Amino acid sequence: MSNFNETLDSKIMPAMSKLSENKIIKSIQYGAMSTMPLSLGVALIAIVANLPFEPWMNWLSATGIDLHMEATLKVTLESLALYMTFIIGYYNAQERGSNGLTGGVISLGAFLILMPHVIAYEGGTVSGIDFDYLGADGIFGGMIIAIIFSGLFVFFNKKGLVVKLPESVPPKVAESMSPTFIAMIIFTSVFLIRVAFSFTEYGDYFTAINTVIGTPILKLGANPTSAVIFMVLTSACWFFGIHPNVVLSMFLPVLMTTGTANLNAFMGGEAMPYFPFTGAMMFYAFGGTGNTIGLSLMMPFVAKSERYKALGKLNIGPAIFNINEPLIFGLPIMLNPLFFIPLVGSSLVNGLLGILFYNMGFFNALNPTISLPWVMPVIAGHFIRIGLLGALTASIVLVVDALIYYPFFKKADKLALAEEQAEEAEQEVVSKEKTLQPEN
Repeated sequence: MSNFNETLDSKIMPAMSKLSENKIIKSIQYGAMSTMPLSLGVALIAIVANLPFEPWMNWLSATGIDLHMEATLKVTLESLALYMTFIIGYYNAQERGSNGLTGGVISLGAFLILMPHVIAYEGGTVSGIDFDYLGADGIFGGMIIAIIFSGLFVFFNKKGLVVKLPESVPPKVAESMSPTFIAMIIFTSVFLIRVAFSFTEYGDYFTAINTVIGTPILKLGANPTSAVIFMVLTSACWFFGIHPNVVLSMFLPVLMTTGTANLNAFMGGEAMPYFPFTGAMMFYAFGGTGNTIGLSLMMPFVAKSERYKALGKLNIGPAIFNINEPLIFGLPIMLNPLFFIPLVGSSLVNGLLGILFYNMGFFNALNPTISLPWVMPVIAGHFIRIGLLGALTASIVLVVDALIYYPFFKKADKLALAEEQAEEAEQEVVSKEKTLQPEN
């Protein structure tokens, strides 16, 4: 363990720290972290809306409250790309010495322009914006838009391509009007990009982004090895801010085929033909993308920095119900070089543990007819579907995932603590200087 820590300190940490200081990376991280009020604010509503209690679900439906819950989650938790695009544009411009608000507004405008404004349905089409692209499916495309177009704003602004107004004009008015020419150039360019994509086979920018990323990913087979590869790829996608739907869409036929075949065989009293594959997938997204349940439960007890202590306490409730956006975007894990290894490594280990426990016969009592909601706590879910051995294996995996994250979280916590102590020291110096200054 000491050798690993030495390697982490001497080789991995310096490289990761240098990468973390990149202005683009920092802007994306700040953008992700700033969405925490949304993810934490509606976590309780998400849990309540998905409680696996039929009388409760029927009551929500009968009263129409479920529609209001759905609407609330749609415009918050399921629209994170919309908010992130603005915030990333804001921070990217600000980090480069330009007006952050203008950078954010330009990024948001470009994001909405490049979205498809027609939704297809069986009877034809209707004007509207697809919520999928406002949420997870649009995060990666939104990040690209924010970085490029806020960057263009900064470039033209530093070149002096601004409207010069008399000094008599109020500063706020002048600040809002000065980038007029820049905005004209940028939005004209965005318009032309939208038109260009309309002539492609994809039809729009977002479809092109998601399709092109998914194309190199080969269709995987229904075997344990492919299951592990799938799990690793989904976590790797989330690290870069790409929703795993890109991979899932390629893998969905395999999941549907294996699931249906296993269910039919079980109902007919026969051996499930794809049981090894199912066993390997047993710990997929354990506690949410990145298998963060162990980290979530560990944080409040091992964190030394006030930042992570507070985040750990706030995140425990949502984490139990597999809501881990506060960690993905708030820690953050996404595009945080320090957490790439545990994010991807935990998926690899979870897949291998699934294969191991399957070969040991721990999943023999699995009932594929039991369908559970995604907010079901992991240990409880495995107990319901498998029994005591299911709960035991889930508990072991939880501990293993926590151990995988532990050394990397400790390094992140150490850095956060050092930052807090430096800020406190700086504040003390400022306070002393103010005290020593003579009164006029």
